[in-house]
Amino acid sequence: MAQVGIREFDAKAMYYESIWENYAWYQIKKTLDISLLSPEKKYVIKPDMLFWKRGKRGLLWLKLDKNWVNNWLHNKLHSKVNIDWVDWELDVFLAEEFSPLTKEYYISFSQDRDWDTLTFSSEWGIDIEENWNKTTSIVLSPLSNLHKTDLEKIWIDESSLQKIITKLWNFYRNYWFVYLEINPLWVDKNWNFIIVDMVAKVDNCEFFRQKDHWKTLELPQSFGYKENKKEKYIRELDAQTWASMKFKILNKDAEIWTLLAWGWGSLVITDTLWSLWFADEIWNYWELSGNPDRENTREYTRALIEQMLENNIKWKYLIIAWAIANFTKIDTTFAWIIDILEEKAVELQEQKIQILVRRGWLNDKKWLTIIKEACDRLWLPIKIANSDIYMTDILKEITL
Repeated sequence: MAQVGIREFDAKAMYYESIWENYAWYQIKKTLDISLLSPEKKYVIKPDMLFWKRGKRGLLWLKLDKNWVNNWLHNKLHSKVNIDWVDWELDVFLAEEFSPLTKEYYISFSQDRDWDTLTFSSEWGIDIEENWNKTTSIVLSPLSNLHKTDLEKIWIDESSLQKIITKLWNFYRNYWFVYLEINPLWVDKNWNFIIVDMVAKVDNCEFFRQKDHWKTLELPQSFGYKENKKEKYIRELDAQTWASMKFKILNKDAEIWTLLAWGWGSLVITDTLWSLWFADEIWNYWELSGNPDRENTREYTRALIEQMLENNIKWKYLIIAWAIANFTKIDTTFAWIIDILEEKAVELQEQKIQILVRRGWLNDKKWLTIIKEACDRLWLPIKIANSDIYMTDILKEITL
């Protein structure tokens, strides 16, 4: 499971579909898309690539007519920009009809483990982060609906504003979002509400369950990142299970590969490798937790090993580490890891892969013995540690 962002174009399309209204906005990926625009209207143009603060970054263009959009696109489409030290091409834009500003609001809905939070401000917009102390919030049970009395608690007493916030709330709940932000919500000269910017995140596992309902919804990669086939495969597996399976390449030429379980365990190991001056040698971020079944564990491990073997550097390290698990079964995970080690034993021998294992839980000594015996039989160098040893002590065996 993971919270993933979706494009603003898709979020708005879903919203206006949910309230049975039309709204003039267009996605531009190529010059041909400009033909959708009306020559009589003015437009706002902005990148739609999962990064924000576009106005502050100088990436928001206002009141452009169709001819200006055409000229502008020839200069901006596929041009490179630097966002938070990442250089990448701009290749997806959003065009919307321009409306003059009269009044603006901030609204967001966010999901936590046990509740939803509605946050509201009757002012601000792009400067909301600097003025967060001027917002108000209410907490709502995931089993409750939003009522007029809830909105009055945060001083929303105007009926038309209450109606639009209720519509947005129902959209957030009914479409299974985990985060939805409207910043700003504008009121035009005719006192119509217009969603200027919308940020939305969904749970990718819920996306799989809602595949018939969200047929055209795209789950794009974060700005500046292009996933390879293995990453895509793991992401698709992750979306089909309640377990958590994460896989991201950090450095394709690195010598330390990790097969880690439990989110905190993954962070602890990665952070410790960093503190030991191995930051440039960490190949991947990897997490396997939430009690995955055997088949997913097997496919997950195979994807890692196959990716590792594509890197022809010898004497690499494979770190297999878990903390003391609460419900992930050590016999299930180790049995299928051993199966893949047997399947890939020859290639692992040729590249002289060194395996470091640390695992805690009931019967950890038994299963550590089993994986040790399997690696000895396969002529694979291995060192093991159980819960008597600190989780990070196994990393002291690395000598690069």
